[in-house]
Amino acid sequence: MKNKIKKWGQTNKIETILKMAISASLGSLGIVLSTIVVFIPNFELISVTIFLVSILFGVYYGLLTAISVALMYEFVVTAIFGPASYLFVFKLVSYIILALIAGLARKGFLKLSFWELGIFGSLFALFYDILITLGFQIAVIQEKVVFSYLLLLLVQGILFTITHVFSNFVLFSLTKTILNWIMSAFQVRGLKQLMLPSFSKNEEETTSLISNGDKI
Repeated sequence: MKNKIKKWGQTNKIETILKMAISASLGSLGIVLSTIVVFIPNFELISVTIFLVSILFGVYYGLLTAISVALMYEFVVTAIFGPASYLFVFKLVSYIILALIAGLARKGFLKLSFWELGIFGSLFALFYDILITLGFQIAVIQEKVVFSYLLLLLVQGILFTITHVFSNFVLFSLTKTILNWIMSAFQVRGLKQLMLPSFSKNEEETTSLISNGDKI
């Protein structure tokens, strides 16, 4: 009995380390790629990174990634290209909401088709831009929240919003493909269903659930 408990504890530690390592790797990749395209307005890969980690490992790791990546990008990358710390709280709130939604409903997201995932990504981009515009109005311009003025700001930045909505549609629609790549990499190394232990009763069912979502 003691040996079983000890073995279970060791397995748990290994899984935790692997989950943290993969979350950190995906988060770092999101930061690096977002930095590369920093001069393309409203094109970012942080949100899809948080979405992926939340689906893979759930709310806890999704929130860790959201907070750590947002902090790192805002106070390292953004600080290099220009101050935007006034809006950090609003960005962080949007990322946390994304992590909560994706983590809590991750089983449901696996059942969506690629275009449904793309639509979700576009809706999040729209929500993100509205929240950031609201934050800009409050923190930077220091105006009272007036719907007509908020609408004016959104209209003025409509081209940036369209770019964000379209890019997020493309990135989020690739979620299933990226998940399949990660799953395949783990299967090659003999690691069984580290990411999605609670999605299904067996490995075949989980793999089928992911791959079927790619079908139109």
